[in-house]
Amino acid sequence: FELVIRATKDLEHLLESGFGAPSGKTVGLHDKITAAQESHGLSSDTVKKLRYLVTIRNKLVHEHNFNKLPDRAGFAKSYDSVEKELKAKLSSSSSSGCVIC
Repeated sequence: FELVIRATKDLEHLLESGFGAPSGKTVGLHDKITAAQESHGLSSDTVKKLRYLVTIRNKLVHEHNFNKLPDRAGFAKSYDSVEKELKAKLSSSSSSGCVIC
């Protein structure tokens, strides 16, 4: 559980602070992914991985009989990949010289 919660908390913070995704208790992670996708043109591969990570998190938190991460290594690999892609996207946006990007 801890890996999933920490990973999705980190991604949520990155989406909010780096990609301007909305924050607040009424905005879910899937909504934040959609906002970042629309505002920053995230690739469909990145969005697919993000949604997978969030879906696993939601199942662990909300489904009574879902008590184990089905593929820990796969989850960690997806997280590492998405984190690198998001950070690369942020650094390329900030180094483009665009003042409003």
